[in-house]
Amino acid sequence: QAQTLTTPAVPAVRELGPVVFLLDDGLRILNQTPGSHAWLQTLLPQAADRAPVPASVYNVAGQLQAIEQGVDSHPAMARVHLSKGLWVTLRAARLSESGGAEEATIAVTIEETSPVDRLEIFALAFGLSGRESELVGLLATGSDTRDLAQRMFLTEHTVQDHLKSVFAKTSVHNRRTLLSRALGVREAELTSDGSGRR
Repeated sequence: QAQTLTTPAVPAVRELGPVVFLLDDGLRILNQTPGSHAWLQTLLPQAADRAPVPASVYNVAGQLQAIEQGVDSHPAMARVHLSKGLWVTLRAARLSESGGAEEATIAVTIEETSPVDRLEIFALAFGLSGRESELVGLLATGSDTRDLAQRMFLTEHTVQDHLKSVFAKTSVHNRRTLLSRALGVREAELTSDGSGRR
């Protein structure tokens, strides 16, 4: 997982429109938005032996059914790495109460993973502690060392120690590279103070 976060994300194919799949309760694809096929073909070039719809679509739809049946309480969502640093988030929701087999009752959406969600994935993938995760999150808001210390109720020296630990765990040597990888943006896209604000 950590290796997928070492490269900046490729730009999302936003001009192709939203990606939405409609499934029935048998998890059969009934319909999809016009941009879905082109979007998936761009990001997931189809191999001859692979279905054009990623398994994650079925997984989150199945998770929604598990929630409804009281089998599992985890949310009907998943974050998946596609390629070249790009992570997407899939979510499933019920469109209809009737549950008829011929009706499109489950909608699954696919969207580029937000920077906030990427920070969570980044922290988990590199085994950052709670305080280290908090530090990276605050760093992404443009906080400098003094501000980080005040907001975290730490000394500036302790903040520097936490930063050194984060750098060691993530194999980076400066804040800009850290934020570039954590947020999935190129270093040139970060503001001059090295924050994740764009």
